[in-house]
Amino acid sequence: MKPTKEIVNMRANHHLTSRFVLAGLLASLCVLVFSISASAAASKWETLYKQGKIDEAIGAAQQAVTEKPKDPGIRRWLGFLLLQKQDYSGALVQLQEARTLKADSDELRLNLGMTYIGLNQNEKAIPELEQALVLHKNWAEAHYNLGIAYYNMNQLDKAIEQYRKTESQAAPNGALQNNLALALLKKGRKTEAITACRKAVELAPDNAEYSYNLGLLLQSTGDSAGARKAYEKALASDTNHADTRLALAELLSASGDDAGALAHYAAVSSKQPDNFTARYNAGVIYSRQAAFGKAIPEFQAALSIKPDDAESLAGLGWAQFKAGQAADGIKNLDSACKKKPTLLSAWLNLATACMVEGKNAEAIQAWDAALKLDSKQHAAAINLGNLQYQAQDYAKAAAAYEKSISVNPNSAEAHYGLGLAYSMLGRTDDAIAQYNKAIGINPKSSAAYNNLGVELEKKNQLDQAKAQYRKALEVDPNNADAKRNLERFNRPTAADSPS
Repeated sequence: MKPTKEIVNMRANHHLTSRFVLAGLLASLCVLVFSISASAAASKWETLYKQGKIDEAIGAAQQAVTEKPKDPGIRRWLGFLLLQKQDYSGALVQLQEARTLKADSDELRLNLGMTYIGLNQNEKAIPELEQALVLHKNWAEAHYNLGIAYYNMNQLDKAIEQYRKTESQAAPNGALQNNLALALLKKGRKTEAITACRKAVELAPDNAEYSYNLGLLLQSTGDSAGARKAYEKALASDTNHADTRLALAELLSASGDDAGALAHYAAVSSKQPDNFTARYNAGVIYSRQAAFGKAIPEFQAALSIKPDDAESLAGLGWAQFKAGQAADGIKNLDSACKKKPTLLSAWLNLATACMVEGKNAEAIQAWDAALKLDSKQHAAAINLGNLQYQAQDYAKAAAAYEKSISVNPNSAEAHYGLGLAYSMLGRTDDAIAQYNKAIGINPKSSAAYNNLGVELEKKNQLDQAKAQYRKALEVDPNNADAKRNLERFNRPTAADSPS
């Protein structure tokens, strides 16, 4: 019995994780109101701040704090400036000291709340922001940042409520709509999330992140055309937006446009040579195209980024095997299986490679491992049965063929193989039944007719046996075994055994 065709079961296994970017986390920084006690020198850091010279403004404010450490207004200003630089620890020191100096206000509470958010101490941010709303009712900035704090604590209903209040009180804002979309999506309210995300794009049409997020949402609903349009809009705003290129490449690849996908992966790799997703997925596509020579360097690059990635190692091994580098390919496939014993595709391809190279013992082990991971692998069971039959382990061969038939009862090849195994086990009636099933599924199987004739001859049903040999020759006039078996009946003595 000849082995079946090799199994190619390389999966794309994209490592791209769709994500949303929490835009504008601290977008609502409030310019502080200064007390009359602030010195005249305050105008220096305020002027520098308005000129966009944040570092110089911080230096001036720090000098002023040194000169007047008890001035709460200067400390509030310094805390605000440090918050602008995302120096949350430094900002917290100054803002807390300002409060100690009896400088409580709605602005101070707001900035303290945002500082705690920056420090990921959201449980401390919430009371500060709530107090800001006590001091300043219906304050959009406080509601907005309160929404962020609740979202970070996974209190999604409260986050959505705060974002909605912000929406009703503030001017239309893209960052708000983007964050609202994220909360709605996480809550499972995808339709509302898409609406909010569309608003974000309308309000900030040049923001690549918002268009990218819209694309992800639309793609998740199956709207590939809408997703593609959103991704292309994102790239029009920022041609170097790597996440958008990766998402668009995935979309194009799924639609059959491998060339378009490869172009985007190449663009990402040219700007980010250490981008694992671009390298790995390019390797997968090249393998799918049977361009194994091009797949090899992509998988090698992926492994240089993530040396322990079993999928990349398996991809490299298969590409090497198909490119004629059998020894290296089998070695890498084997290593991938050892690194990740649950990686089904690696076991299937290792088994195929070993079988093609005549390493039957190793192939048997690999097919067996694959079937333990997924007993529904019909072709793997047939291949295992073929090799067990060649190894003259007919009982195990029969078990493998039986497993294959349990998955696909209409496999003529599995029934034929099981007939062979039963014949060698002396189960003549069972062999006859299997050959008949094989013929019923595939009436063009000359070998099945011949072998059925052999089994009938064992039962001394000679006329029926001869009829099967003739049928085998009708299907394939060149079937040497059937011709030889039929000729025996025309000889003076028929001592020859059937073949």
